[in-house]
Amino acid sequence: MTLFQNVRRGLLPARLTVDEVYDLTAAGVLRENEHLELIEGEVVPMAAAKASWHSIMEGKLNWALARGLPDAVRVYPAPSLTLAPDTLVEPDLLVVPKGTRMREIGGPDVLLLIEVADSSLPYDLRVKAPLYARHGVRDYWVVDAVRQTIRIHRAAENGVYTDVEEYEAHDTVAPLLFPDVTIRLDTLD
Repeated sequence: MTLFQNVRRGLLPARLTVDEVYDLTAAGVLRENEHLELIEGEVVPMAAAKASWHSIMEGKLNWALARGLPDAVRVYPAPSLTLAPDTLVEPDLLVVPKGTRMREIGGPDVLLLIEVADSSLPYDLRVKAPLYARHGVRDYWVVDAVRQTIRIHRAAENGVYTDVEEYEAHDTVAPLLFPDVTIRLDTLD
């Protein structure tokens, strides 16, 4: 029986905390590779399979960032990030200081957060952007793997990013805190 079947049958609460998700995973009720996020207590199913262009783009960005960023930071693909006691997300790429303990960081500790979108573009822009802004993520990128664009969100104020720009594949962009690390979608290997 899946998590969502258990919730529908009343075997699990419809709203959970991050600690309960970890406890359910440790107890074997949830699989470690369960594709879900917890948004303000609500369990949100995520796609179990990603389209090939999503995976290709994620891999290219991971490689480019890992090669370019200084040794003092690390790039993590698809980590679990706790933003609040009732909010656990799994961004596609996360850049944090080296030695960071993933269960102990919050939004302000994140140096760069990237979501790669294909079918998830509306969710990443309408749900995730305000969520990340409310929790202090200062540099949020949504990479549209289909259209080959990057929408960069910065300057969060009152739960809204006030600086949002979209860049085409031929435009050069750089993380806010690492201006020497440049990315151009049309030249990624």
